[in-house]
Order: sequence, then structure tokens, then C-alpha cells
Amino acid sequence: MDEKIKNSTRSEDEANITATVFNYLKGYANADFAQLDGAFSNKAAMFGVVKNSGAEEVGVWPNMKETIERWSANETPPRNLTGEILHMNVVDGRIATVQLKFGDDYYDALTLAKVNGTWKIVAKVFIYQ
Repeated sequence: MDEKIKNSTRSEDEANITATVFNYLKGYANADFAQLDGAFSNKAAMFGVVKNSGAEEVGVWPNMKETIERWSANETPPRNLTGEILHMNVVDGRIATVQLKFGDDYYDALTLAKVNGTWKIVAKVFIYQ
């Protein structure tokens, strides 16, 4: 898993957010349930622009736990994925947004919240390139 971050100077929160984001990426790349589960809130949801009968629409996955279980059951995970944080914005040390290039196929916009001192992904929006 290649890790790239465009911003070279980071605060402690930014470092912890980065670790959470790359735990998600590494967990996905290696079909690792523990890494994926550790990166996402147990109440997280996912949204994405998908094609349905040729037309684009927004797909909704309201239960990330089920999605994580499906991802971690992948018998041939993509292992050699790359990920690059394109932009990160931290507000009040409690909420953050991260724009991410995920492999060669996706852009993700992640919202993270600091819950009991730990950064968790609470929402993921993706678009296929």
C-alpha cells in the first residue's frame, strides 16, 4: 500500500486522522476486518454515485458494518492499491474532512469525528473515475 500525503507538516490530530484513513485503505486492500472495523464508526454510512440502467444516481449503504463484512470476505483483495490524501480540513479538533484518491478508480470524501478521543470515519462518499 503506497501512502501519499500532499501536506508534509501535520498536527497530532492530522497524524491520527491520516492513520485512520490509511487503516481503512490497508484494511480494504488486504480484506482485513479488524483494520476496517477500527477505522469506521459503528454508525457510519456510505454514499456513492452509481449507474442504474445507464443513468447516474446516488447509492446508499446505511450500514457500514455489513459493507465491511463484505469487503473483508473478499478472497482476492486488491493488495497493491495506492492511496493519496489530496486535502484534509480539521475543524475544532473534533470533526474533519478528507478528500482521497483511492487507487486508480475512485475518489472518496470522508467525514471523520473524534469520539472519546479517537478519530473514526462516520461517512464516506465515493465517485468512480
